[in-house]
Amino acid sequence: MSAQYFAQLDDNNVVTHVAVVQREFLEANPQRYEGRWVETFFDTEGKTYAGIGFTYDEVSEDFVEPVSPVIEDEV
Repeated sequence: MSAQYFAQLDDNNVVTHVAVVQREFLEANPQRYEGRWVETFFDTEGKTYAGIGFTYDEVSEDFVEPVSPVIEDEV
């Protein structure tokens, strides 16, 4: 059995937690894995592995990295 990775999403589709767990165990334990969980793929071409703060795009079924604010140097 290979590892499966799941990302927990908040109401805005932002990742709040990432876990390595078999789908069957996740689904059999809703009290332990509350809320919405979406599979994320590690080392899969064309897919972005979820991280805390990433946003899940339902259209592409992929995760989008948060944009860091640009800090300009003061001169």
